[in-house]
Parts: sequence; structure tokens; C-alpha cells
Amino acid sequence: MKKIKQRLSNISNFVDDEYRPLLANFLSLGIIQGSNFLLSIITFPYVVRVIGVESFGLITLLQTIMLYFVVLTDYGFNLTATKEVSVHRNDVDRLSKIFSEVMVTKAVLLVLSFILFASALLLIPNFEDYQLIALLSFSIVVGQLLQPQWLFQGVEQMKYMTYINITIRALYAIGIFTFISQAQDYLYINLINGISLIIGGVISLIIVFKKFNLKFTIPGINQIIQQLKDSWSIFFSTISVSIANNTNIVILGLFASPLVIGYYSIAEKVFQIMRTFAVILYQVVYPRICMLAERSFSELAIFLKLIFKAILLTFLPLSVLVFILSDYIVYLVAGEYLSEASLVLRIICFGPLMAALNIPPAQTMLAYRLTKSFTIIVSIGAAVNVGLNFILAYYFKATGTAFSILATETLITILLYITLYRNFPEYCFFHKDVAAKKIPQADLIK
Repeated sequence: MKKIKQRLSNISNFVDDEYRPLLANFLSLGIIQGSNFLLSIITFPYVVRVIGVESFGLITLLQTIMLYFVVLTDYGFNLTATKEVSVHRNDVDRLSKIFSEVMVTKAVLLVLSFILFASALLLIPNFEDYQLIALLSFSIVVGQLLQPQWLFQGVEQMKYMTYINITIRALYAIGIFTFISQAQDYLYINLINGISLIIGGVISLIIVFKKFNLKFTIPGINQIIQQLKDSWSIFFSTISVSIANNTNIVILGLFASPLVIGYYSIAEKVFQIMRTFAVILYQVVYPRICMLAERSFSELAIFLKLIFKAILLTFLPLSVLVFILSDYIVYLVAGEYLSEASLVLRIICFGPLMAALNIPPAQTMLAYRLTKSFTIIVSIGAAVNVGLNFILAYYFKATGTAFSILATETLITILLYITLYRNFPEYCFFHKDVAAKKIPQADLIK
């Protein structure tokens, strides 16, 4: 451990003081996702081989449904609260107020989510056979609520999330190898995931209060309502993104058997592992983009161009590599060659590249509060994705769903760049002539 710290210290010596927190956060998130990747490589194939492709499809479907409730309880705070924390990071009283209001608001949304979920279990006939595993899966939503990643991200102290995430993934792996040994144990996979998240969340809260000296207070109803109002537009855009990203398997489930869903789920799991690298980049650069946006657009433009080049140099070779090795990747996971899963993986492996390319324009819009345009774009993407999915999944099953994902990611990316170029040229970072001036505060509110 000491040698690792020394090496990281040596690397940081070549980085300007201003960007050392950015490098530290990138390395922290890299370690987080690296541990996720390694543990996924270990547990993912084991789970598929023990419970079978069909049961794997079922638990993946339930995990996807839980993500809707995770998005509801997050309510866009991963962006709005992160920005508030980033701006007021040195004001403990203000941070305590933000933390208390956000956490209580999320708790209210959790209660609402459970009521909606329980009602669905009772009213939808097809859920009767899956009520137990569905209820156990809801623990994932509880665990995600307890993760104050937005706070650590805002103060640029992601090292704490590194320790917590590694702990969560280790607990999950231990639980899987301890309790999942036969096909019928699939009932407990999502519960193990949820309990691991809850333990990690409790540890996170302990760190928040001890390391940052925050004080928790119960906010009034008016403060909760104000939080909901302030984050509404971002929530709407995130729920649209969630629909674009997570509705695919739900719609596929309407037209395909659990076995076909299992084939798709194997390819999608690899897709999500690839996409986590885009998530790392998104989370790391957002606080820095917000800070540079307040200071000078010329500085921000230079930074965004560097990010754009890094994305191309990283994600394009990764996508090509996965395309070439798709058969072997599926074999590594399932223990057999599954042509259906391999074909799906070849189609969607370029999706993470498109998702990463939309980070610069998307975060530029968010930093300058162009939330209306951003929301319209992601809403269009969500609508196109749902429409395409219903048509293509009906006729082509898993392959159709894969084409829908790639088409949606590409469309959103193209629309983001076109919108910046045509409608907001003053914020167009890839324009040849970048104005070397600070954007007036009055212009930030559009």
C-alpha cells in the first residue's frame, strides 16, 4: 500500500496544483470501477453458470426495475446537489443544510417508491409468482439511497467512495460465493446486493459526520418542496436518460422468453462494464467543469477539448477490441459459445463510445444552466428509444433491442453537438474562435 501511495505521489508531482484534486478523483474512481470490473469478472460468470441463463435474465429484469426507483429517489440530486456542494464546499453550515435537505427529501421519495412498488405487486397478475424475489430486490433501492456519493463528488474527495465501494463489492462477492451454490438460490442474489449497499451506506454516513463535521437537522416541508422544485428539470432529464438506458430489457421482456432475456442480459452486462468508464469520466470532470464555467469559458473550452481527445483515444479502441473478441467474452461468461449473445454484444459495444462523446456538450449545458435544451434532447432520445424498442424487439427480439440502444446513444450525442453549435455558439467549445472572457452571471440563467 505504501508503494502504491508513493507511486501516486510521484505521478502527482507532474500535475499542476489546481488539477491534483481532479487527478486524485480520477484515480479514486478508476480504482472503484477497476474493483467493480475485477469482481464482476469473478462473480458474473459464476452466477450465470450456477443459476442458468434463464434465471439470470429474471434477476437482471428485476434489477432494471429497481433502477427506476433508484432514479426516483435520486431525483437528479447527483447533479444539482453536487453543484451546490462544489460551490459551497468551504461552508460547513451550508453543507450541513444541503446534506440534511437532500437526504430527507430522498427518504420521502423512498417511501413513495415503496408504496408504488407494493401496489404494482398486488395489482399486476404476472407478478404473483415473483413477489418474494421482487420484495427482496427492493433492498437495492434502500442501499443506493444511503450512498452520499454526490457529497464526496462535490467536495472532490472521492477517495472515501473508493474505500466504501471496494467494501461493498467485496461483501457482495463473499455473499455470492457463500450463499449461491445451486440454481434455486437465485432468489437471494439481489438481496445480497442490497444488503452490501446498505452496509456501505451506513459506513458512508459515519464518514460524512466524522470527517466533514456536518450536522443533521430535519428540514421543514417548505424546504423539501423547494428541493423538489429546484431539481425537477434535472430529474425529468435523468428519468428520460434512465428510460433510454434501462427500459430496453423491460420492453424486451414483453416479447421474448426469459432465455432470450438471459442472452441479452449477458451482452448488456458487458456493455454496462464498458459504460462505467464513461461514468467515471462524467463524475470526475463535472465539478471541475462547473468551476471553470464560472471562471472563464476559454479555460473551459481548452479543458473540454482535452477530454474529447481522451475519449476518442480510449473508447474507440476499447469498442473495436470488444467487437473482435465478442465470441470469447461470451464464452468466458457463460462457459459456452452463444451466438445470440455474441451478436448482441457486437452491436451494442459501440454504445459506450457514443455515451462518452456526449459528456462534453451535456456538461457544458448543465454548467451554464441550459437545462431546458438538455431536457428536450434527452426526452427526444428516450421517446425514440421506447418507440424503436417496441418495433424492433417485436420483430427481432434481442438483436432489435441492441440496435435501439446504439441508435439512441448516437442520436442523443448528435443532437447535443448540433444544439450547442446552432443555438448556443457562445458555449460551443469546439468552435475555432473561443471568446476569452468570463460569461456574465446574468447570461448563465437561460
